[in-house]
Amino acid sequence: MKLLPKTILYFFLFALCAFLTGGVIFYLSTRNVIYRHIDSSMIMEKDLIQEQIEHTDSIPDFSASFGRLVVVKMYDSAIVPRQIISNTHIDSLSEGKDIPFRHLSFAGVTPHGKGFSINLYHPMSEMQELLKNITFTLFSIFLALLLAFIVINFYVYRKLWIPFYDTLRKIAHFDITSGEALNFMHTSTPEFAQLNQTLDQMSRKMRKDYLNLKEFNENASHEIQTPLAIIRTKLDLLMQYENLSREQLDLLQSIHEATTRLSKVNQGLLLISKIENQQFKETEQIMLNQLVEKYLINFDEVIALKKLKVHTRFEDELKIELHPMLADILVSNLISNAVKHNMEGGFISCQITPRNLTVSNSGNPLQMDPSLLFARFRKAADHTESVGLGLSIVSRICNENNMKISYTCEESVHRLNITFP
Repeated sequence: MKLLPKTILYFFLFALCAFLTGGVIFYLSTRNVIYRHIDSSMIMEKDLIQEQIEHTDSIPDFSASFGRLVVVKMYDSAIVPRQIISNTHIDSLSEGKDIPFRHLSFAGVTPHGKGFSINLYHPMSEMQELLKNITFTLFSIFLALLLAFIVINFYVYRKLWIPFYDTLRKIAHFDITSGEALNFMHTSTPEFAQLNQTLDQMSRKMRKDYLNLKEFNENASHEIQTPLAIIRTKLDLLMQYENLSREQLDLLQSIHEATTRLSKVNQGLLLISKIENQQFKETEQIMLNQLVEKYLINFDEVIALKKLKVHTRFEDELKIELHPMLADILVSNLISNAVKHNMEGGFISCQITPRNLTVSNSGNPLQMDPSLLFARFRKAADHTESVGLGLSIVSRICNENNMKISYTCEESVHRLNITFP
């Protein structure tokens, strides 16, 4: 749930709880006020009746004096004094229903030792109706106020949070490779202003660190490649000397292979860094069918040397939006991996469907955890010449371009599948 609806929901729940609590308290308070008023009125009437009985030792004629039902009885002997006020109901034969009453029950003794009881019944129908009307009116007012507060708060909060949503939108579209400043909206809210200032400082530092790292990678790659090229050239010259012993040639060959591998590692890591830094943003429409056929031809000599059978199955023309260099690297690494990790007399299969490219090859069972196949420097133990970056580069290309790559192995058939968006 978004911030604004969530804030309104919390406000609504809090206001509803407060309203219900306040409503219950108001109802009980109003009812107690009404009960106290009725009780005091009945006690005053009881006191008048009690006073007359105690002076006359008889039941006075009060039928026309009070506007409520009064029942008085006299007893020849004394009774236990008491006074109880409670709610009760009396059946009404005329109305056919129970009528609520407030009941005062009093028992006392006259100075001459005679007992008497006084029962006063005050009808509560009108009072309950009044209480119901008051409660309904109050509920309507509270409900109207609650709805008004929700609507007002919605528009107020939405206006107050405009700078925040503007900041969120600009952060979501922040491009570290771009030199454009974020330029947050001006706001008079100190918290939002502080947030914008912090994010602006953070973005500037991130861009500065990115440029420094990019420059370092480029410089390091260039500076490493130059001496490596010199070393390889000198090694080639040394290996052409006629008076070298077999042991010396083996040493030079080992140095040459290590230098070549170091050069590949350097180029591979630089390429991964460029991919992760999104330095290949310009895309073109690539015909994947033609690209697969091109690299199958490029690897034709190695395929013939290993006596591999090549099967292609193109169900449709697959066009993808990708940087041309990344497309070349993607396809070449997939086919190179299928050739390199194949067995003599095996096969390579390339299948293209409207949304998928699948490269399958025969080979020995995988001797490592399949989940680590796309990690850097992960390679089979019997392929020491590999630098272990080919599938890692493929995985980075897929991740940065919303493609899904998966690996399966069934009966010594290794299958890499790429699903395009």
